Amino acid sequence: MKITIAGDSHGKCMVAILEGIPAGVRIDEDLIRNDLFRRRNCYGRGERMKIEEDAFEIVSGLWKGVTTGAPVTILVPNRAGNPVKDVRSVPRPGHIDYAAWVKYKLPDLNVYVERSSARWTVALTAAGALLKSLLREFGIEVLGFVTRLGGVEAKDIPNDFEELKRKRNESEVFCPDPVATKEMIVEIDRAKREGNTLGGKVRVVAKGIPAGIGSYSDLFKKLDSKIGSLFFTIPAVKGVVVGNEEMWYGFDYLDEFEILDGKIRRKTNNLGGIEGGISNGEDIWVNVYVKPIPTTGKPLDSVDLRAMKPEKTPYVRSDVTAVPPASVVCEAALAVVLSDVLLDHLGEGNINDLKRRFENEDLPRWDDGFWKEHDR
Repeated sequence: MKITIAGDSHGKCMVAILEGIPAGVRIDEDLIRNDLFRRRNCYGRGERMKIEEDAFEIVSGLWKGVTTGAPVTILVPNRAGNPVKDVRSVPRPGHIDYAAWVKYKLPDLNVYVERSSARWTVALTAAGALLKSLLREFGIEVLGFVTRLGGVEAKDIPNDFEELKRKRNESEVFCPDPVATKEMIVEIDRAKREGNTLGGKVRVVAKGIPAGIGSYSDLFKKLDSKIGSLFFTIPAVKGVVVGNEEMWYGFDYLDEFEILDGKIRRKTNNLGGIEGGISNGEDIWVNVYVKPIPTTGKPLDSVDLRAMKPEKTPYVRSDVTAVPPASVVCEAALAVVLSDVLLDHLGEGNINDLKRRFENEDLPRWDDGFWKEHDR
């Protein structure tokens, strides 16, 4: 499967193209609509999200709501224009402004915002939400939520998937801990008054992934390699850890085997469902570190590249924090990666053919006779 995303932050629209989607998948557009709404409507968002509607349109690859096997193209129109009309020559610490100017040498920092702005993640969110219809065919579900915002960390995170989803949905910052949610809102309000911005952490969990998905043959086809590759494209993501972040002692960290109801399982899931680049049958969970937004309300020290003199940063329309919307975007990103490796594993064609392959797979038998001819 291949995903391509294009469009300028303040251009006509953002575009996502998905190639390699099997035919016969009935797309639930409400999943896309809901995820675009969640990305746009969460506490800590700025003025732009009051302008955007994110009304998407699927312009190819669907026939009567069902995928045809052709590339699927999703358009999301932009309504907001660029609020900065003059040439901008003062780079913001933490943004791409200065580094991009050194590389591309176009004398207006507004140019570089068009691609590097987080606006393009609206297309990734739409693509990931569309692929949830594919994953649902195999009983796979993905859920993202906030675990830390500024100095506030969630402590009461439910283990039950449905309860986790319910509490996440009840939170204005998508945190499943009600006490932490209230403290995070206070933290956002304080940062806004101070002209500051907030970073944090999100976690994405996927249930229903069987063992054996991924590869060790090609280093860049390893499941965790693919996760890192896509997640690090997301603006503000600075770190990705698959599984438990506390990994200091083997006895505490390694997931011991057990047989439960005739099936091989693990007593714990500290490794986050992946070993050696291949899924091991447990839930996949990914911790993602998100940095503070580089546009602060309080000016920071910078330089004027045109005049070559010290200058303070200007304020450009922005959010207080990108952490809650990042949980939605990272959820979409994991849906993209899992769809990619699943289709790589099952092949192409019609969804019913793929489901039969998926459902007929079983654990290999140790004594299936494969090596008998070499047993001498």
